[in-house]
Amino acid sequence: MNKPSLLCRLLASLLLPLASTAGYTAEGGYSNYIPGTYGDFAMAVEPPDKLTLRNDVYYYEANDKESFRAGRVEVEADLTFLVNLTTLLYKPDVQIAGAQYAFGTLIPVAKNEIDSTLNVDLMASGPTYSDTAEASGLGDIVLVPWVLYWNEKNLHTTFSQYIVAPTGDYDKTNSINAGLNYWSFDSNIAVTYLNPTSGWEFSGNLGYIYNTENSATDYQSGEEIHVDFAINRYLSESLALGIHGFHQKQVTGDSGDGAVLGDFKAEVSGAGPALLWSTQLADRPVSLIAKWLHDFDADRRIEGDHFIVSFALGFN
Repeated sequence: MNKPSLLCRLLASLLLPLASTAGYTAEGGYSNYIPGTYGDFAMAVEPPDKLTLRNDVYYYEANDKESFRAGRVEVEADLTFLVNLTTLLYKPDVQIAGAQYAFGTLIPVAKNEIDSTLNVDLMASGPTYSDTAEASGLGDIVLVPWVLYWNEKNLHTTFSQYIVAPTGDYDKTNSINAGLNYWSFDSNIAVTYLNPTSGWEFSGNLGYIYNTENSATDYQSGEEIHVDFAINRYLSESLALGIHGFHQKQVTGDSGDGAVLGDFKAEVSGAGPALLWSTQLADRPVSLIAKWLHDFDADRRIEGDHFIVSFALGFN
């Protein structure tokens, strides 16, 4: 064993006790689940138009004194994501099992950055004392082969499938990338109870994510469940306020030859306020949404804040 490798292991052994409760889940410290983009106003209600265009600007920032990310030990790590998500959803005149069928896609463009004052790479020959990196460009495109909408009076239900394709730029030598270089399959069931008389809405979503192996690193992120909820009060036809939140839990550990720091099954919760304002643009209804979710009760994961500003526009 050479001296740099030995130094890496010694530094890691000193930092392991410090970071044992603050690590990241999944390779790279983040997964294809984006909190706040599932739990929304009327999340299971069928959109009224044949084609819906939606754009979400998502910003996430977090920092922690100790963390693990995919074979690295980091101290004083600051992480920021800025992602623009453009969604197209189309409803053809097709019914399946009594439900309205729809399909679509999500196209992300990301700018991600990480800054850490100590970064010990256990797979390399020596430590890095500082690491500042950023990545930008097309992210991993999401295919939506189906969304099924069932509607019965005030109760609405959906069953949807999201497939995240590894289309973003990826380099295993980079500390952060625009893409994750593996496929994810996210199956979701959502329910909304919306009473137009009282103005109250209660919505929930349950999702299960299966991640394939990253062939460049021999690292397979564990399977995840996420529960998303929204409690909303419609004050008028154009204004609504809500409390939105989520709970994400890794139910199987990370695996593969690249998972040198163990399985790192992690979980985190988050919640915060949300605002909906509806208006008209060129005689078309437009919805504007803003929300802030704060992470809490994180286990083996960094805590931060999620900020989302969105608009949705329909076309017949």
